[in-house]
Amino acid sequence: MLNIAAFWKNRYWKDRGLAFKLIWINLILISVPLLLSYLLSSIGYSKAVQRNVGAYQADAVHEFSANLDIYMNELALLSVLPYQTPDLIDYLERRGNRVTTLYEERLLLEEFMRRIRVNGRVDTIGITLQAEKVRSYVEPPDSPGRFTEEYDADLNVYASSGFSGQAVFVGPHSIQSDNGSIYNVFSAVRVIRSLESGQRLAILKIDVPSSDLRERIASLSGGGERSVAVLDDRGEPIYESGEFPESGGRLAAYRGSGTVTLGSGSSSVLMTYVTSPITGWTVLQAVPMSVLLKDAETVNRQMLLVGLTCLVASVLVSILYSLRITRPLSRLRQSMKKVEKGEFGISIPVDSEDEIGHLSRTFNLMVSRLGALTYRLYETEIREKNAEIASLQSQINPHFLYNTLGSISMYAELEGNREVVSMTNHLSALLRYSMGGGRDEVTIREEIEHIRGYLAIQSIRYEERLRYTIEAEPGLMEHPVIRLTLQPIVENAIIHGLEKGSGEVKIRIVIGREDSRVVIAVEDNGPGMNDEALRQQNAKMREGLLPEGPGGHGLVNVHRRLVLNYGSAFGVRLKRADSGGILAQILLPEAQTAALKEGRENIG
Repeated sequence: MLNIAAFWKNRYWKDRGLAFKLIWINLILISVPLLLSYLLSSIGYSKAVQRNVGAYQADAVHEFSANLDIYMNELALLSVLPYQTPDLIDYLERRGNRVTTLYEERLLLEEFMRRIRVNGRVDTIGITLQAEKVRSYVEPPDSPGRFTEEYDADLNVYASSGFSGQAVFVGPHSIQSDNGSIYNVFSAVRVIRSLESGQRLAILKIDVPSSDLRERIASLSGGGERSVAVLDDRGEPIYESGEFPESGGRLAAYRGSGTVTLGSGSSSVLMTYVTSPITGWTVLQAVPMSVLLKDAETVNRQMLLVGLTCLVASVLVSILYSLRITRPLSRLRQSMKKVEKGEFGISIPVDSEDEIGHLSRTFNLMVSRLGALTYRLYETEIREKNAEIASLQSQINPHFLYNTLGSISMYAELEGNREVVSMTNHLSALLRYSMGGGRDEVTIREEIEHIRGYLAIQSIRYEERLRYTIEAEPGLMEHPVIRLTLQPIVENAIIHGLEKGSGEVKIRIVIGREDSRVVIAVEDNGPGMNDEALRQQNAKMREGLLPEGPGGHGLVNVHRRLVLNYGSAFGVRLKRADSGGILAQILLPEAQTAALKEGRENIG
């Protein structure tokens, strides 16, 4: 995987143009947030819809169960009628001494049965009153009432202590009429007890057609794609419509109240169940998730469509702006290739005021200056060649001058003129040092030796009027310095001290350290300069301006050479000396390899 990514980056991505990269980057920056926002919003919206629909469905199932309880409670109230009929209670308890005939008993029981049928909003189909002390009375469906000596053992199941005092509802089952017809009914059973002793007197069972219950459940559950089931307290189905992903046996495990998701994938359903505290029956309602999330899927599709539309629009805008940005750059690149081939007469049209427009104007200016610079460089090369030819032609001149000075020195020595011999020897050394031998830097020792030769010639010229001393800290004599740095400074001191002044001139040269720099100080006791003249001369040296007239050129040249080689923190500084003359300080960077010693050395 890493090799593929590296190959894509180094080969595929690296060789592509700027427009391609901008379009891809914009596409990624736009599509990734849109995709993430779509996924997060769609998932969140689907969960919110599922949560809200689940809460709504739970409320609907509770309301459905409550309405079913109302219907069942009406049936339970009918089973309480024996307690509202004192004559029936007396009959069941055999209370009193009055002897009743069979006719009177029949009238009493028929009246009681009639009251059950006409009371309430429940259509009864059969009634059974199984007495303990008297004969039982039964009114089967589509049959007249009659006394019976038969004992229904199934009713004793509902006469246990667990069902005492409450109506018990029996799920759909079959009963048979006297004419042999079979009826599907569900029943409410209640144990009738003595109000005084609590002794069981009878068991009352009221039968209602199962179709009435199913119609009531069907009307309450409504239509649509939902599935509804009602289970009795034993988990047996009382009513079922639609299909559940689990069998009835497993559905019987859901008791109480709650909402669960059954199944998986497209066949999953959201099921809500509620167990009635009155009947003990459990109402279950299941709705397919596809139905619940149909609106959410529609909204998600709309969001996806809007996102794709925005993505396409963003890509188109990105392509247009990328081409708008890269087209001038491509034109600039092509122009640069022409410049590389030596075409300096081209110019790029500037169409905007942004960074690209500024870059185009700068390129045009650069090409214009480059053309002029190329022409100047061509002229300079021609001149250098001419100068080189002239230099080769004049190489014989220094040798002729050295030989001439040697001949003068020999002639003066033969004549016994020591001053001329000394002067010619020093002058020859000065000429050799000035020629340089191809070196730009020398040691301070070599520079001092050159100055001593120069001062020796000047001493012969000015005799007793010129005095000089040279002092240096040990270890600094081997420090590098630019060749011919000291001579213009010393020459300037001699010109201002002797030629423009009168009397004896003393020149003192001190070599030392100051603030991690090597300082060569040249001090004279000449007439000096006022503060304004010193300020102007230092300003001219900093700006590199040559002064008017014949003097001051050497100082400016020396300062500029030092600044170009070592930086603006170094160079020549002019100050007023304590003796009234000029103190010229030459500031040099201290070499790291110079030997550091203490003390001061007198050189001459």
